[in-house]
Amino acid sequence: MIEDLFVNMAILISFISLGSQLVKRYNFEESYDLKTKIIIGLISGSLGILLMMFGLKVNNNTILDFRNIATIMSATFGGAIPVFISGIMIATFRVAHFGLNMASILGVVVTIINSIGCWYIGKRKIVSWKKWAYSTVFVSVVSSVALFKLLRGSSDFIELMLIFWVSYCIVSPITHWYINYCLTANSVYRRLQKESTKDFLTNLNNVRKFDSLLNEASKNAREKDENLSLLMIDIDFFKKVNDLYGHKEGDVVLRELGKILSFNCRTFDEVSRNGGEEFSVLLLDCPNSQALRIAERIRVNVENHPFILSTGVQISITVSIGVASYPETIEDLDKIVEKADTELYVAKRTGRNKVCTNQSCIIVEDNEV
Repeated sequence: MIEDLFVNMAILISFISLGSQLVKRYNFEESYDLKTKIIIGLISGSLGILLMMFGLKVNNNTILDFRNIATIMSATFGGAIPVFISGIMIATFRVAHFGLNMASILGVVVTIINSIGCWYIGKRKIVSWKKWAYSTVFVSVVSSVALFKLLRGSSDFIELMLIFWVSYCIVSPITHWYINYCLTANSVYRRLQKESTKDFLTNLNNVRKFDSLLNEASKNAREKDENLSLLMIDIDFFKKVNDLYGHKEGDVVLRELGKILSFNCRTFDEVSRNGGEEFSVLLLDCPNSQALRIAERIRVNVENHPFILSTGVQISITVSIGVASYPETIEDLDKIVEKADTELYVAKRTGRNKVCTNQSCIIVEDNEV
């Protein structure tokens, strides 16, 4: 019996580990799509079936199993769709595998009641460990009633009930602990994944992600013979903002500028913060003439935007922008960043608050922007 208990724990841990990998991108504190719900339901149902096949053999006539753990898991962490998918799978297998008899019919009824009960508990606005604990007590009571109906004439009924409750008291909390361990590991994975590609302050792409996107965009531009433009953007005299108002207020400006850049670009363009007060915009399949219009729109909107600091003080800033376009102003895509940086330097050297390309600065009237 101890060996059977060990096998069941190994099955639970293996399935939880596999399931956590399949849904590791999903945050259980947020809403998720139908596909993820179905995956959780199928995993839970498969787990319940496997737990029935490798039940805890108490004696020659009685086998206890932990299928209810799968029901609790799908209800607590999945919701209605997963718990009913797993319930249908478990009930169907119970009849198909063990045949249609009184025990099977009672098993199906118990599965249905447990699924409904766990779903009801799972949708309550309480912490997950309480949902798990209440669900464990619920399924244990329902299963105990079923066992009483089937085994009430047995001489070892008390012993069987004691084994059932002790087993669930051991397996259930360990399972919940391991699930929480996997969820914590997944949360750390998602955080590190985001931090590896996103700028912590503006939530734009960081320089590492920018390099990756640029390499991919350059490859596509070569293979598909498409245009590719790059804007390099720098805040004019940003050091004065930090010196006058402090770095905290400077961060307010950086965050607001990030929003302006995203709003004034096309939805499929890639906006990044490359470091400090330097930003970039990767304009996919964009010729130089269109890139200049986008750059000038950004420049004008930044110049006219009131930046409200956390103290309530309103300030204005300007930006200088360098534009490089393949193949119009640069034929070697590997040097497009260098070219855009050169144009940015020209804009800053010739007075700032300008858009420069091909070693010259442009002027676009307001009604053209």
